[in-house]
Amino acid sequence: MNYELPPLGLTTPLDWPRQRQAWIALAEEHMYGHAPLDHAVSGEATSSETIWDGGGVRETALIHYGPGLAYSFEAVIHRPAIEGRRPAITWNQFRPTDACPVLREIVADRGYIVAAFDKTQLTHDNNDGQPGRVDAREAYPDYDWGAIRIWAWGHSKLADYLLTRPDVDGGKLAATGHSRGGKAALAAAIFDERFAVCCSNNSGAGGCGCFRYLGDANGLSQDIVTVESLGRVSSAFPHWWGPGLKAFEGEETPDAMGGEDKLPFDLHTLKALIAPRSLMSCEGLEDSWANPFGTWLTWKAAQPAFDTLGGRNDVFYRPGGHGFGETDWLAVADFCDEVFYGKQTGRAWNAQSFSE
Repeated sequence: MNYELPPLGLTTPLDWPRQRQAWIALAEEHMYGHAPLDHAVSGEATSSETIWDGGGVRETALIHYGPGLAYSFEAVIHRPAIEGRRPAITWNQFRPTDACPVLREIVADRGYIVAAFDKTQLTHDNNDGQPGRVDAREAYPDYDWGAIRIWAWGHSKLADYLLTRPDVDGGKLAATGHSRGGKAALAAAIFDERFAVCCSNNSGAGGCGCFRYLGDANGLSQDIVTVESLGRVSSAFPHWWGPGLKAFEGEETPDAMGGEDKLPFDLHTLKALIAPRSLMSCEGLEDSWANPFGTWLTWKAAQPAFDTLGGRNDVFYRPGGHGFGETDWLAVADFCDEVFYGKQTGRAWNAQSFSE
């Protein structure tokens, strides 16, 4: 079967910056909304404690942003106790109680800084329009950005702060997140080229999945009951997106397919915007809602951009469903080890095959 997706329009590396900006403009218009370019931040450490028998340090920092730096959100930063410049992984947490089950290994043993933030501090995650504890929409009322773009912008605000620290290697920044947070991590890397690596976990519709083709571990299904569609992600979560995405919902019902064919891009286009940097999506084969088959299609369709421009474009499939557990986190760490240090981890990327 021939799976048709909008062409990337990539001709030569010299032409790509122009085409990339054209795709970004369309993504802003039809999907994410627009964000302020303001990069003014001020960060201050609010606590610090030694952990893991002296192997690491846990810090909290308050990141101030917005006009007059009147708004703020908190970041929790785990770093190695040994001094030196380190790569940093920024992580928008799915919920404030999220935990990384291999945090000690990633930080104390592998030498990464993990900087996490509860994304709902930047804007709420509900449909009733009620703000969270802090809301970036209040700071910048003239922008039409949805929550995904705001949470992605939170990665950038955190990066602004991290780059002021002497222990952060500014050339080795990564963004990660799970589910809707995976969508935000992908957006963070699209709009902020300081992120050399993006690791998007189980991000599905509006992330590393596919709008036009839906499927599970058995291949194509086009089943909007078991796989999240554009219409579903737009109608059920309108606060995630800019106002433009609603035009591509189904005509009969918002969940129905058909409208996405009018969208001038698909999610392979968003993946291509990461090149020549590096992208890894981690997927559960039993996570049908996140469209593991569609993720495979867009992975293949984005690859020409990476072949031409450089960078890594990989997908890691594991058994199991929707979660951000030990296996996923170790894949993130291995990918960063390979990209940042050229290590041979033995990780089997792109090993899954689907019937076409």
